[in-house]
Amino acid sequence: MINAAHGGNDLGLDVRLDLSANLNPMGMPESVRAAALASADCWERYPDPLCRELRKKLSEKTGADMENIVCGNGADDLIYRAASALKPHSALICAPTFGEYGKALRENGCKVREHILRESEDFALTERILGELSGADMAVICTPNNPTGMTVPPELMAEIAAECEKNGTYLLVDESFIGFTGREKELTALNCMGSHVIVLRSFTKIFAMAGLRLGYAVCGSADTSGKLAAAGQYWSVSAPAQAAGIAALGEEDYVRKTVEFIAEERDCLSRELTALGVRVYPSETDYILFRSIPQLGEKLLGDGILIRSCGDYSGLDGSFFRTAVGLHEDNEALICAVRRCLDG
Repeated sequence: MINAAHGGNDLGLDVRLDLSANLNPMGMPESVRAAALASADCWERYPDPLCRELRKKLSEKTGADMENIVCGNGADDLIYRAASALKPHSALICAPTFGEYGKALRENGCKVREHILRESEDFALTERILGELSGADMAVICTPNNPTGMTVPPELMAEIAAECEKNGTYLLVDESFIGFTGREKELTALNCMGSHVIVLRSFTKIFAMAGLRLGYAVCGSADTSGKLAAAGQYWSVSAPAQAAGIAALGEEDYVRKTVEFIAEERDCLSRELTALGVRVYPSETDYILFRSIPQLGEKLLGDGILIRSCGDYSGLDGSFFRTAVGLHEDNEALICAVRRCLDG
C-alpha cells in the first residue's frame, strides 16, 4: 500500500516529489503567513469560538447573512458536522467522489445511495441525477468533483437545488476547489440558495493552508447554521487560522494569478500525458484524473514521485490515478518519469 486514505505523504514515504495532494503550488501568500504569525500574542488565550471577525468578512465576500455562516476546522470538519447535526436517514452521493461524505453519513446511521458517474461521459454530472433525488433526506454534490475535476453546469445546479427544495432535501455542495476554476461567481451554488442548501468552501486548497485548517459553510437558513455550529467542538478554529483566513480574503490578485497559472500548466500536463498514450479526463481545477497501467503508481514511487492512486474510490479501479498540477518543473519531472515507466 503506497498511500493513505487521502492525498499527501501521510505515511512518511521517501519521495522527492509529492503530487498526491491538491494544494496551490504557488504556496501560501506571504500576507497570510504573516497574519498567522502576528497572531502569536493571543495564542495564550482561547480563540473566538464564534469567529465573528472572520464571519463578518465572509459575509461581505459572499453576500450571505453573517448568521448563516459557520466556520470550521477545514471543510472536512463541516462535512461531519452536517451529517451529525442534520442526521439524514437516507442520502444520495456521486461515485466516484470524495470518500468522507459517505463515511461521515454512514457513521451517523445514514443509508447511502450512489449516483454513478459514467466514464463514457468523462464522469460529468448530468440531468440523470434529477430522477434519483426523490426519497433522499440529503444529496451531496462536489463541484469541481474530487477526483474527476469536473464542475456542475449552473443550469443543472439550479435544477438540482429546486428539486431538493421541493422535496425538503438538504443539498450539501462542496466547493472546496472552485477557486481554481476562475468561474467561481458563475458556477457557485450560492446563486441558487434555498433554505435547504449548504455550500462548503475551503481555504486549505487555494491558499495552501493545509496545516492551519480552515473552512466555512454558507447555509440557506439561520436554523441550519445554528445546528451545524452546535454540532462541532466549541473552539474549532484556532486563532492563527482565523487571522490567516481574514488576510486570505484580501488576496484577490493572488487568486487571479493562481487561476491563470493552473490553467496553463493543466493544459500542458494534459497534452503531454495524452501524448504518452495515457487516458486523460477533462478537469477544470488543479488536479487531473487519468488512466494508465495499474503498476504506474508503484513505478513512480520507485522513482521518488508520489501520485494519488484512485483504486479506493467507488466506481474506479487500480488503473486510475490523480495528480496535482504542480510547478512547471514538477510537471515536467512527472512527464519524464511516466515516460520512463511506460517505456520500461
